[in-house]
Amino acid sequence: MKQLSIIILAVIAFSTNCMAQDRNNAAPAQLATKSKEIKSALYWQQDRKTGKWESRKNTTLVYLGEGVAVDNFNSLFIGEYAGRRYLFCDFKEYSWRYPVLQTEWIVSRTIMAALLSEADYSSMSNIEPGQVITITPRFYHKMFKGHAEYSFPFFLSLGETLCSSSETMYKSYARTNGEDYAERYWESEYPLLYFIVLKRIVGSDGRDVVRFLLYPHAMSELIDSCYFEVAFDVYKNLFTADKKTSYK
Repeated sequence: MKQLSIIILAVIAFSTNCMAQDRNNAAPAQLATKSKEIKSALYWQQDRKTGKWESRKNTTLVYLGEGVAVDNFNSLFIGEYAGRRYLFCDFKEYSWRYPVLQTEWIVSRTIMAALLSEADYSSMSNIEPGQVITITPRFYHKMFKGHAEYSFPFFLSLGETLCSSSETMYKSYARTNGEDYAERYWESEYPLLYFIVLKRIVGSDGRDVVRFLLYPHAMSELIDSCYFEVAFDVYKNLFTADKKTSYK
């Protein structure tokens, strides 16, 4: 009986070792669905001295001094991954290379994803003339695109790992410490962030446009004095399926 037990243990050990040697390649993470992109827009701002309206392309960066971030973006689109819907923004983020000393104001190519609730998506897709919509995602994350490990599939899978692990912690805290404690935990991990503010305008001349501001300046108080602007038909790209689901 003892010998039989040893044989059984040896077989199990051998099987486990064989299984451990199996290597199965996995397909890179990719979006289940992806919208068309908004790549071009005009940024309008009223000069405080002259009162004149001035515009520039959404990708144009102007120097306004150390510590001043300039609104910009390269691409906006909506995509779904692992059953969650996100609004993605590819942009150049401003920051201090040495934050404590506040020296070397730099620009970094960044991608950011904001989780959209069903209510968020519905309000964005059904925006009415004159309506102002502010999106404050419960979960968000970003990554420097110049990072050695960056790829869009990695960014997707990393985001899912972060969101899932945070949800697991939330549920654990809610069970052991109560909902209020769990909510405080979530807010400490993902403080309130204004990701995008939108306003649809239909002019007396019949022009139908959507104006919007993005993180880090997505404030409803500013939407009438500075904003990106696209035709409503272009805005609808965010709710029109793209043939491809990949992104770089």
